[in-house]
Amino acid sequence: MLKLVFDADGAIKLARAGVLHKVVAFVSCFMPEQVYAEIMKGKEKMYEDAFIIEGLVENKKVKVVKVTPMESEGLGQGERSVLVYVAKSEIDAVISDDRKFLSILESKHIPYIVPTDIIAVMAITKNLTKVQAHEALDALQPFVSESNYKAAKEVIEGG
Repeated sequence: MLKLVFDADGAIKLARAGVLHKVVAFVSCFMPEQVYAEIMKGKEKMYEDAFIIEGLVENKKVKVVKVTPMESEGLGQGERSVLVYVAKSEIDAVISDDRKFLSILESKHIPYIVPTDIIAVMAITKNLTKVQAHEALDALQPFVSESNYKAAKEVIEGG
């Protein structure tokens, strides 16, 4: 089974899109405890995505892992802990949409998947219907790059 690790941005966007519960049923998902703590701060502001993610962790659909983040300027604890976890584990990819973090992953040759791409893949593999995939992308449109949004739409439509 595919093993993915979330940063906060990736998990939150997939929760907002309404498909995170399907993603975690489709692949094996991990999240460093620093990422989880960052997401849980959203509960104070009553962000629905924080409650969705908390439920998936409580139901053991997302595994929270203990990691000591490395020191690094310019990255938050969550991103630093993801880098450490990737180095110590057999992870297939990171799910993120944080541009700065993606450029670091790219420079380190660490595979990553942006939320719009995983939605498109799930539509292709029939883990989401086309309608569900389009609804998820539309929910994310204000929060993702136009190029990622359009590319995922084209993939879902087969062209």
